[in-house]
Amino acid sequence: MNFKQLEAFYWLTRLQSYQRVADHIGLTQPAVSARISGLEESFGVQLIDRSQSEFTLTEQGHEVAEYAENFLNLSETLTSRLKAKQKKRYSIGLVAMVSQTWGVTLRRKIAAMPDAPLVDFYAGGNIDLRPLVKSGALDMAFVTGEAGLPQIPNSFSVLYHVGWAARPDVVGEILRPLTPDELRELPLVLYPHTSPLFGPVAELIEETRRRPSARHTGNSLATICDMVRCGYGASAVPLAALENDIATGMLVEIPTTVRLAPLDIRCVHVNKARKVQTEQIFQLARQAAEEWAAAHPRYVTFLPH
Repeated sequence: MNFKQLEAFYWLTRLQSYQRVADHIGLTQPAVSARISGLEESFGVQLIDRSQSEFTLTEQGHEVAEYAENFLNLSETLTSRLKAKQKKRYSIGLVAMVSQTWGVTLRRKIAAMPDAPLVDFYAGGNIDLRPLVKSGALDMAFVTGEAGLPQIPNSFSVLYHVGWAARPDVVGEILRPLTPDELRELPLVLYPHTSPLFGPVAELIEETRRRPSARHTGNSLATICDMVRCGYGASAVPLAALENDIATGMLVEIPTTVRLAPLDIRCVHVNKARKVQTEQIFQLARQAAEEWAAAHPRYVTFLPH
């Protein structure tokens, strides 16, 4: 088995014609057929069901097709990364909470660097950034500690305090901290199952029990915050995202008898092949996070480690 055989097989699964594959990758049709036959011989199985009138993969063919696609994606990523080393471009992944807070400060600090690199920011959830980290598509990434990725040695953490918030007309007058059972009685805006906050929130309010009020779901932190502002219900969020709304009275922070653990944001990946530039940007990230946390101490804590 070799890469050229996998490449030919991948395009055959997409174009479903030996001639179209030959035209696409610049070979003759017999050469494409030889590569496919060679791949089948190396595995000792048939990948294409030749008894069918239409192009059909065997069960083994479908399995190999998945791996072929992964190989080609990795090859493309590697080629892009090697080319990127010759450019001034840099890519940083941030969970949404960071992109809305100290990520803004980081972007300004990078822009102020002498001979500043062109930086692409990727904002999303853990589930969005994890495959980009593993494929090497990012030079640096900051995600929550639950992402299943190791923390970079000598890194830092930013703890985002998680609390409940809602519009005053949703919760009415609050005279004392609410219990989990009392929170259950409210209309709530919840997280998708892929969010690190889904499990803790669902467990706290025992969401498997009868739901006495409306339950809404937002697919991102920004959407959930907007739904809270619009009065859909109360939600447990990193309160830094709603700090201005709480300060103006548009929203209220709901005191509770049981607190949720903070979100721990940390660096999980740096590109060691671009050591000098990475170290410079990492130090700027540390400064940006520390400065932002110092300016917003009510809802954010910086841990230098």
